[in-house]
Amino acid sequence: MEQLILAHLKYIITCTLGIVWCWIEPTLPYAYICAFAVLLDMITAWRLNRRIRQNYSKEVADGKLKSSHMSKMITSLVMVFLCIVLAHHIDNTLLEHWGNIHLGQYVAAVFCLTQFVSILENESSCNGSTWARVLQKFLADKTCRHLEIDPKEFEKLRKEGEQQ
Repeated sequence: MEQLILAHLKYIITCTLGIVWCWIEPTLPYAYICAFAVLLDMITAWRLNRRIRQNYSKEVADGKLKSSHMSKMITSLVMVFLCIVLAHHIDNTLLEHWGNIHLGQYVAAVFCLTQFVSILENESSCNGSTWARVLQKFLADKTCRHLEIDPKEFEKLRKEGEQQ
């Protein structure tokens, strides 16, 4: 009896994995692009942390990736992947009569756009280049977030650094 249950359990698990794979497989190209965008964002955040460490004190920024930030990025990547899968299946089942409007692609594109803005913020923050100063007029400066201090305290720290 026990062997019969185990034999059926193997088939049930295999069938379940096959069904999940059939649901997820059409959205994998979008997920790969989103994962690449998150990887680039992570690299530029690390580079920003290194620049902050060079320009300010070594006690404030360690120049390393933090696991809390990494877990947040992984969580957001999983959530966007689930949203892509959901949007793809809404497109193919509920909105099938409208034609193929590619909702999963739109979700991935919006996510990649936000990651692109984040990448530009990372690269332009704490950067003395002319192009970075131009971008800082339109984008947020992430230096305060990386230092985890109040923007007013950051301005004091910046003025002290300029005076020295």
